[in-house]
Amino acid sequence: MQTKERKYIEKSLSIYTLLIFAITAILIGKLAWMQLIDTESYQLQAQRNKTRQLALDAGRGNIITADGIVLVTDQPTFQVSVHPQTLADLGDEGKAQVIADLANLLNDPEITIEIITEKVNDNRYRMYQPVVIKKGLDISLVSAIEARRDQLPGVTITTTPERVYLEGNFAGHILGYLGEVSQAELDAQAKKEAETGVPDENHYNMGDFIGKNGLEKSYDSELRGKPGTVLVEVDANGHPISETVSVMPKVGNNLILTIDYDLQKVLENSFDRVAASLRSNPKSDKAGAGAAVLLDVKTGKVLAMTSRPDDKVTQQNKAIQGRYIPGSTFKPVTATAALETGNINTTETIYNSGRYWEKPYIKSTAAPGRYNIYTAMARSDNTFFQEIGRRTGVDNIAKYGAELGLEGATGIDLPYESTGENPYQGALPTIEKREQYNDRYREQWGSIYDKRIDESNAEYDELIAQAQSEEEKQKLQTQKTKAEKQLLKEKENTLTNGTRWRPADTFNIAMGQGRQAYTPLQLAVYVSTIANGGTVYTPYIVEEIQDSEGNTIKKTAPTIKHVADISAETLQIVRDAMCRVTAPGGTAYSLFAHFPNSIKVGAKTGTSQPGIADYHVGAKEYFDGVFVAFAPADDPQVAFACVMEYGFSGSGSGGLVCRDVFSAYFGLN
Repeated sequence: MQTKERKYIEKSLSIYTLLIFAITAILIGKLAWMQLIDTESYQLQAQRNKTRQLALDAGRGNIITADGIVLVTDQPTFQVSVHPQTLADLGDEGKAQVIADLANLLNDPEITIEIITEKVNDNRYRMYQPVVIKKGLDISLVSAIEARRDQLPGVTITTTPERVYLEGNFAGHILGYLGEVSQAELDAQAKKEAETGVPDENHYNMGDFIGKNGLEKSYDSELRGKPGTVLVEVDANGHPISETVSVMPKVGNNLILTIDYDLQKVLENSFDRVAASLRSNPKSDKAGAGAAVLLDVKTGKVLAMTSRPDDKVTQQNKAIQGRYIPGSTFKPVTATAALETGNINTTETIYNSGRYWEKPYIKSTAAPGRYNIYTAMARSDNTFFQEIGRRTGVDNIAKYGAELGLEGATGIDLPYESTGENPYQGALPTIEKREQYNDRYREQWGSIYDKRIDESNAEYDELIAQAQSEEEKQKLQTQKTKAEKQLLKEKENTLTNGTRWRPADTFNIAMGQGRQAYTPLQLAVYVSTIANGGTVYTPYIVEEIQDSEGNTIKKTAPTIKHVADISAETLQIVRDAMCRVTAPGGTAYSLFAHFPNSIKVGAKTGTSQPGIADYHVGAKEYFDGVFVAFAPADDPQVAFACVMEYGFSGSGSGGLVCRDVFSAYFGLN
């Protein structure tokens, strides 16, 4: 028995011995293969364990005025980042400690422990991509962070381009601004890439900056450079030891603008100066906001554009987004429509007794007397334009307004331009716009009256439920029915009157009041069309795109939107009539009286209601000042439009700004 057991044990030991020798041989063979045959592969894996591939920021292109002044550029700055993977390797406690130490060093109320933690956690699907915590660090803060390298594993300091607006808020509404790409923008990018199956050429990652408004947004793909790639070797704490650039970044393209630096400076300074002076007058003590535009009438180039207020570049660009009732600056449209339809000629006169003879008997600020198309334009006679508007009809007025460029967006190369599709703040009162207005009016006021009826019925139902007798209940039921009928009648009257186009509505439109509103840019385009003989150009601000070496990539050519179906004779009559506005007796004569005869100005002044909510403030009555002009009369080169909110009169607000800008353009003192 013992012999059998010994033999069994000896046999088992032999098997185990063979297994041990076999396993040892395999391990030796594998080690030999790794060291002698597959050395390069494992060296690469080891290298990857201590290196990271990171994006290398590329600078954005410059934005430069037509006369060579750099307005926007990139300058190098320090930024601090954290590496999520390194922090994760430290464990929750270690990660929290590093974040707390970094927040304490930064000492920035906008970069708290919670905010840094959120940024890091948002990057959990891109653990090896550094998360930028703060840009624009000064050298003392950089030194403080570097001095604590051992306490801050995963925290790195790098240099990166920073966008600098060299002139502060100058032309801010044109230039726009940058902001960190939002999650919504990243989601939209991912959706697009999934639908097309092709990565976006301008792919963004969390932490990237993107144009949010102005030229920075509309030309973001041109301005943005192509990021490079850098391999960073790091130590055990995640701090960089060395860097090797594998792909050099490519700086973005430059934008050469149509904006003239000196004209832009004059426009902004003049607008601010005029507004400040107006605020000393009780009739215009709220002046300060508004916009103005100067166009080249032969190309559509924007030579200058301003919008106020400018305290933040994130403010609305009122030159392309603000919609204003045009006041009497619309009268050239009415004159064009009446001339083209044969409802007035240059010799007919219309008598102004001080007010129009049909309801609501709208007054005229011009002195009583007989007026033809020239004198009526010069003195802005409301009676004359109400009458030719009545003869012509609102549909024809809208038709020729569209021919002159007042319908729809202008197509300028800036984002968020108002389209005028809202029937409450739309452009021309076309049939379609009036129907849209009526639909919304009925919906809005219908809902208001339906709510009143429901509330009234509910009140009576509660009273009926509390009634002590059948007689009292019957009496309350009768009152309820009567109240409901009265509200239904009021609803019907309101909807009928509010949606019916009345003669008075046409009279108001003809004078430039009523249900219409335009951007200052639209007004500038329409005046430009009159000045150049009927060509509606698409306005533009970028003249040329150049690479970082100054080579031209693209040059903008003037784009004709359409040619107005208006006779040359009519346009000449309207230009002549607008020139009478700046002649002796005209409402803008004093503004340009010192201009030489070689530079005659055609213009139109306007005073408009700023809106129902702002029209009356207490006992005060406020008006916007509106002004449009072109020059020189014999060969127009530039067109101008300005709206000064609460400026009270066109000649006393926007007209003064126009005088300064035209003086600068034509080299006059």
